Amino acid sequence: MRMRNRAPGVRHRGAGFTLLELLVVLVLAALTVSVVGGGAQSFMERARYHQTVREVATHLSQARALCVQEGRVVLVTYEPLTRQLRVDGQSPMGIPAPLEVEWEAAERLPRDASLAGEPLFVFNADGGARGGRLAVLRAGRGVAFRVNWLFGTIEQAAAVARS
Repeated sequence: MRMRNRAPGVRHRGAGFTLLELLVVLVLAALTVSVVGGGAQSFMERARYHQTVREVATHLSQARALCVQEGRVVLVTYEPLTRQLRVDGQSPMGIPAPLEVEWEAAERLPRDASLAGEPLFVFNADGGARGGRLAVLRAGRGVAFRVNWLFGTIEQAAAVARS
């Protein structure tokens, strides 16, 4: 067995960190969280914007596929008060409040009790389409959706907020 010899009057220092070292680590951790926290909020807003653009594109593609598959007219409407996009009366897709939405209605119809919202796009059974414009914007820039009247395809283009 091994014995340790200590000099008289010398105390043994235990393993571990001093209070000062722990405080420095905590201050550095707090600074890191405060810097990264602001970036995380911006990242979440960007992610929410990109997800919404993908969902709008998907809903419009589904509307076109539905009209071709079933051989009937499919209407896409937008309800500005509730910020919801609806394809042919199906369950609505909400657009988050921080995002800006600009739209132009496809046609001004007399108010129909069964029609919820403004008609944006009309996909015809023959494959064509007519419609207005829907833009989803974040900080004044974003994506605008239109339909090609001849082929019925959905077109996306860069958009800037209108003054």
